[in-house]
Parts: sequence; structure tokens; C-alpha cells
Amino acid sequence: MTTSPLVSIIMPCYQQVAFLEEAVRSVLDQEDVDLELLVMDPGSTDGSRELLRSLKKIYGERLQLHFAPDDGQADAINCGMARARGHILGWLNSDDRLRPGTLRQILPFLKGPEPRWLYGRCGIIDEKGCQISRYIVWYKNFRGRRFSFHKFLTEDFIPQMATFWNRPLWEAAGELDKKRHLTMDYDLFLRFAEIVEPVVYKGYFADFRVHKGAKSSLRVKEHLKEAYLTVREYAADYGWRGKLSLVFHRIYAMRTRLIYRLMKP
Repeated sequence: MTTSPLVSIIMPCYQQVAFLEEAVRSVLDQEDVDLELLVMDPGSTDGSRELLRSLKKIYGERLQLHFAPDDGQADAINCGMARARGHILGWLNSDDRLRPGTLRQILPFLKGPEPRWLYGRCGIIDEKGCQISRYIVWYKNFRGRRFSFHKFLTEDFIPQMATFWNRPLWEAAGELDKKRHLTMDYDLFLRFAEIVEPVVYKGYFADFRVHKGAKSSLRVKEHLKEAYLTVREYAADYGWRGKLSLVFHRIYAMRTRLIYRLMKP
């Protein structure tokens, strides 16, 4: 019987049957870790629920299925976190995937009682799971190689799917803001960073999938606008440094818009 802390991964899921099985298996096939995966589906009609029920027969109690309406992605994740039993937490969207060995690698950093979090690196894949956009991956790695709060205000360089934390930090920071539909993770990580700086891990933890139905591909302008408004709220508390960060955030946002055009499938 393992003495390692339980890891709980939340997976919001809606109409992603094409990628869902790979996402689920990428979590539940992790080795040498005690874990549970909670899939939150508010009403998929594309075969996702049938697929999940078949996977439930394979993975048993490690796969928890919750089929109920929600008030958006942030609400689904919050509900999953409230149900989760684990000390170590994270979420993975149902079109992304974890890399083998990820959860085993994060255990030593997050098992303590004090608030902690960390992020690693993330690849970018296409609909078939092939690695793409290597320059963009390099740039993200370069920006995220060292963390500072004010640098984080200038640009969101932390990959959500490659970020994990422990329950003490989640309880100290509070749950996701349901009013933020596109920057819920950015806002959460800014709150985390005001409590404690993250550990920066140089290895790869996950892959982010780019496809025609991805929210990040469809709502780029709206995403950048919401990110700016989020940063403006935090920058107001940091005087001239906050104002300077806000200026650089606008500059980097223009570059990000170009990057998303390059990533467009």
C-alpha cells in the first residue's frame, strides 16, 4: 500500500469525444502514484458519456464520473475540486494530455503541509497528436524559465495543463472565478503567486492540443481583452511597477495575437 498522497485531477468535458479517451488514459495510466480522475460532463451528446462509461469499467473507482449541468468550465472545475479527495490537485482539459511519469515527478514538491505549487513545460500538438509549433514552445519555455510576479503580470507564460498545487494553497487562494471564462487559470495563478512563488520544473509535463474547436483558437481577441482586464486589477496594487507591467502586457499581447495566428490549425 502506497504512502504517497492522493492526487486528484479534474477534467471538464463537453463534446470532445475525439480526444477524450487519450486524455483520460494519459491520467489514469500514470504509474507509481495514488490518483483519481474526476470527469465533469454537463451534457455531451457526441458519444462522450458512452465512452466514459466504458472506460469506467476498465479503471473502476479511480475514474469518477459526474454528469450534471454546470455554469461553465470554471464552475465545473470548482465542483470537481470540492468533490476531490486528494492533497495534490490540478485540472486537465479533455482535449489535452499528460505525459508519462508526470504525476510521479510532482509528488516530492507538493506533498508537504505548507502551500505549494509548481509548473513545468508543455508541448503543442495537432489533432493527430503530433508535435507542432516548436518555436512557440521554445518561446514559452524561455519566458517561463524563471518566475517573478511582475514578469507574470506582463504575460501569461504558465501552461495550465502543466501546473499543479496542493490543497493548502487551493484553500488559501480560493476557487476559480466563474465570471472569468477565458482567464480563469491566469487569475488563479496570480492569486497563487501572491501567496507563494512556484517551483519551476524544467521537464515536460503535458501537451496542449490545437484544433478547430479549441476555445483558445476561436476567441483569441476576447481572451486577450479579458487577460488585460485581469492584469489591470492586480497591477493597481503595485504602484509604478504595476503600471509598467501593464504597459508591457499590452506590448506582449500584440505579439501573442500574432502567435495565435501562427498556431491556427
